[in-house]
Amino acid sequence: MATTTLMPVDPALNPQRMARILTISADLLPAEIVSARRARRSRGWIAGVLVLVVALLGGWYAYAAREVRSADAELSDVTSQATTLQKSQTKYQEVVDVQNETTTISKELKTLMANDLQWSNLLDTLRGTGTGAGVTVLGVNALLNQPNVTPNAADALPSSTDAGSIGSVTITGSAPNKPSVARYVAALGKLTVVANPYLTTATATDSGDRSWQYSITVDITETTLCGRFTTPCKTGGN
Repeated sequence: MATTTLMPVDPALNPQRMARILTISADLLPAEIVSARRARRSRGWIAGVLVLVVALLGGWYAYAAREVRSADAELSDVTSQATTLQKSQTKYQEVVDVQNETTTISKELKTLMANDLQWSNLLDTLRGTGTGAGVTVLGVNALLNQPNVTPNAADALPSSTDAGSIGSVTITGSAPNKPSVARYVAALGKLTVVANPYLTTATATDSGDRSWQYSITVDITETTLCGRFTTPCKTGGN
């Protein structure tokens, strides 16, 4: 007797599943065609970039050319104005000559007045310093060094300043006592317009309060050299 076995139906093979269309895709386009399309796209991008670069270069060239034309026009105008001014300069030749002569005279005066010395400033300084020390300046006898003559270094005393000496001054006056004279000598040593103060004489007298007569010698330093055409003079002073 034959036996029949019934198998259960596989749910994965139900009629709905068997009737569905499978989503299977495949790229059957040859590789040569794909490469050709990519090459055309690349050439298109390159051509576009080249066109853009050429356009930018053309714009820059046009701008540069316009600027060059503008500069040439300005140069032409300035050259024309300069030519016109040069032609008209002959009208003011006399003024130009006077200006040139003034410049020449100023240079000559600077050379001529190189050793100019403002005596009024020096005398005011000596008198004012004496008043501060309590003495009276009665006389000033100055002597400048001869030009182009170098003093004998062997006969010169050690200097209290680095400034060169251009002459000497002998100061005479009266003082109430010897300490006043000493203060005056010390005050002169602190000035820059003179150097090396040296008390040559100090004599007692019987003329009231001013009982001492003194004589002091100082060197005039080159810092006193000043004038209108050389180094401007300082007002007042040290």
